[in-house]
Amino acid sequence: MYRFFLALTLGFTPIIEAAAGPKKIVLVAGPKSHGPIGNGIHDYGWSVKLLKAMLEASNVNDQVLVEVHFDGWPQSSHSLDTADTLMIVSDGRDGDLFAEALHLASPERVREVNQHMKRGCGLVLFHFATFAPQQYAAEVLDWCGGYFQWEQNGKRDWYSAITMLEAEVQIPSPDHPVARGLKPFRLKDEFYYNLRFAEPPGTVVPLATVPALKGRDPDGNVVAWARQRGDGGRGFGTTCGHFYDNWNNESFRKLILNGIVWSAGVDVPPTGVTAPFFSRDELDRLLPIGPRSK
Repeated sequence: MYRFFLALTLGFTPIIEAAAGPKKIVLVAGPKSHGPIGNGIHDYGWSVKLLKAMLEASNVNDQVLVEVHFDGWPQSSHSLDTADTLMIVSDGRDGDLFAEALHLASPERVREVNQHMKRGCGLVLFHFATFAPQQYAAEVLDWCGGYFQWEQNGKRDWYSAITMLEAEVQIPSPDHPVARGLKPFRLKDEFYYNLRFAEPPGTVVPLATVPALKGRDPDGNVVAWARQRGDGGRGFGTTCGHFYDNWNNESFRKLILNGIVWSAGVDVPPTGVTAPFFSRDELDRLLPIGPRSK
């Protein structure tokens, strides 16, 4: 008010600054794979349904708007036009197995996603969605900073690797906003590692590492990372997320929620994003959309 009055007194037109509104987070789940819906493995629909409920019950709920899409790409691409970040929870292609990750489904899709990235939209890749073919390696490295490399010289020849184990997850960059409120924790998961990351060194910030994987130096043990893009957008990726039960792990929840809101441009609270876990019955009552427990 004082600035408005002063502007009028001095005889120039005041500039009214609009208050920054909530950031729009779009969560997109691919069709279920790895067994029947609800078996707790690659439960994409249940994961995005839970993420929506957690974000809306979190300590940043007044700063976000969460939109979810199930079983594939949004029917109307216009829903992404105002997205501040896009999270993909889906299969990825491995040779002739499974389907291409949703954001890489076709050259037209890649061009569409690239347009959103160029306007500064964030991108979050989760577990199997970190797989990418050589054809789109440059785009994924630019958008998100890292990917699982299953193809070399046009053939299914893994540079990256997969191991199932329970191990300590370390937080190598504690000063990064996504690391707020996090300390080392134990997690049982199907970890993807020996990933391919953007160059030069320093382009990508490692956020979670698993030393027990014994990956290649210097970054083979990285299982979560962040990238601040030159266009202003942000990328966050993690190869964790095989088991739905891991959402019960408060530290795992915080890591993913921190990464999502950071990618959308929300200031992560000093203690991180805190949110409760909801059972599937609770989710059915809260969100009568997507997969159902009965």
